Amino acid sequence: MVSFSQRTKAELARRFPKQKCCVKAELAAIMRASGSLHLQANRSFAVTVTSENVVLIRKTLLLLKNYFQLPSRVMVEERGQFNRRRYRLQLVGARNVRRVLTELNIMSGLNLESAIPSALVRADCCRAAFLRGAFLARGSITDPQKQNYHLEIVTENEEFAIGLNYLMNLCGFNAGANFRKDYFIYLKGAENIGEFLRFIGAHHAFLALEEIRVIKGVRNEVNRLVNCETANLEKSVRAALEQVKVIKALEAKKLLAKLPPSLQELAALRLDHPEASLRELGELAIPPLSKSAVNHRMRKLLKIAEIYLDQGGNESSEMNN
Repeated sequence: MVSFSQRTKAELARRFPKQKCCVKAELAAIMRASGSLHLQANRSFAVTVTSENVVLIRKTLLLLKNYFQLPSRVMVEERGQFNRRRYRLQLVGARNVRRVLTELNIMSGLNLESAIPSALVRADCCRAAFLRGAFLARGSITDPQKQNYHLEIVTENEEFAIGLNYLMNLCGFNAGANFRKDYFIYLKGAENIGEFLRFIGAHHAFLALEEIRVIKGVRNEVNRLVNCETANLEKSVRAALEQVKVIKALEAKKLLAKLPPSLQELAALRLDHPEASLRELGELAIPPLSKSAVNHRMRKLLKIAEIYLDQGGNESSEMNN
């Protein structure tokens, strides 16, 4: 089954930058996140992009071909007991490698740069392309149907992680960082992640996330209302049972008939309708009473019961007041 993260990456892999500056930015992010530089047996250099995600390899191949007009080769490896496929895209030739790394601001002279150069991500379109490439290469997002909203990009390079965290916050996203064995840059919250997906061009994923968020919000609100209603109902039932118990105790001591007529009527209604709410008891009274009037009379009845049942008092004029 295809995950939400895989669907998002498949959508991003079909989105190609229109401007050369954005092509460079996206390629640079992919190379920094999933690329490596090797010295071959013939002492020439090779750049390799390695991933289990075939859409990333296919897009990297096309970006290199369209922008640099350079051929590259793809190798497939079978790994592990489940024969999971791993893809390796390799660009060979010292001149080709140096040209690519230099134009992508990864190589300066003889030095390799892990930091994100400001010239590469000066415009918003280039920032979006760079973050799109980084997410395609090493990003993931949890299924919003099943878990909390969480998006992360992982890297083994601390300097690149720091730059990525800074860039995401510069673009207005509240990004966090977790530096353990690897370096995790992450986003929390549906709104924050949704805006990130929209920014990097994953519009279908953004709309799907928004739909799920609305449905979950409605479901949570319904559950809250149901739980609140259930709690109120349970409270009303407990109160009604206690009122029936008190009225029966007054009746057993032959005190019920000595109550004022208004309280006798209420006591009779409660015994006849133990499940009714105070509002419903008021509607059954003749003439009908408001909920507040029923509540007032019930409190008075319970007060009389407290005096003459708990304290064993005599039948004073209190009953007739």
